[in-house]
Amino acid sequence: MTLEGVEPRHRTNGERQPCPFCPGQEHDTPHESLAYRTPGSRPDGPGWQLRVVPNKFPALRPDAGGTFCAVEGMVFLTTPGFGRAEVLIECPEHLTAPTALSPNQFAAVFRAYRDRMYTLAEDPYLAYAALFKNVGAEAGASLGHTHSQIIALPVVPESIEAELSGSDAFFARTARCVFCDLASRELADGERVVARSEHFLAVMAYAPRYAYEFWVLPISHTSRYETLTDADAHELAALMRRVLVALDKVRSEPAYNWFLHTAPLRSAELPHYHWHIEVLPRTARPAGLEWGYGCFITTVSPEQAATELRLALPPVA
Repeated sequence: MTLEGVEPRHRTNGERQPCPFCPGQEHDTPHESLAYRTPGSRPDGPGWQLRVVPNKFPALRPDAGGTFCAVEGMVFLTTPGFGRAEVLIECPEHLTAPTALSPNQFAAVFRAYRDRMYTLAEDPYLAYAALFKNVGAEAGASLGHTHSQIIALPVVPESIEAELSGSDAFFARTARCVFCDLASRELADGERVVARSEHFLAVMAYAPRYAYEFWVLPISHTSRYETLTDADAHELAALMRRVLVALDKVRSEPAYNWFLHTAPLRSAELPHYHWHIEVLPRTARPAGLEWGYGCFITTVSPEQAATELRLALPPVA
């Protein structure tokens, strides 16, 4: 399943020039929704450290109409493309790798995720905020300038509903959070642990979709990403960066996606669910078995992958 020697790389050519995400090109993006700026700098101009703007080519629109599905001939369901689509431009420098961000810049990304979730939750028609990052053309990035995307949906995605339902069923049987159990078992065993900090754990997925898939989650129970503090953001960023540097070293800078799984907007603290970030390196290309049946084959065991990444971890700063 792995095409050795054909690993996808970061996109470094074929992009628009000048880059619409670089300072001085703010006129090429919609008005910013959020910005961390130098005091005194004007909105939609230079002087920013991080910007969030509506996507110029949105998959969803806030003016698309109602959110209720309509039955068409009792066979098909349809709904307008209602929601919000935003781009989080992570730094003013034209960097293509998130590992090139400074510690403060990396932490600001995770703070901005939190801040946008709080704002989006004010809209009662939005049910879920999907926050994700595509690194490299093979992972879906159309521009190299490092950025994340935020898609606010009127429904909870099916994959999140499945996680919520499965973790709720586990809690009903055991009175324990399955993610808390996962963290404690992995820490006790150690084979799939890549790295940990005081409050966060990076662990290889037990049944990875692609080789070197890893998850990052809080060690203590919390279901809502919005509870992240500024200090947590710095700690999370430092751990993520160490593991991503190791991944780049071991797999020669593969393309990858990361996505945040968290409780729905405005939900109470859930005793059965635990927010986490899944990092999916594009170490193979899906084919018939994966697309047709959802069955994934990996050529590297998670235990071996964890060992390789642990050996490649940079020192703790």
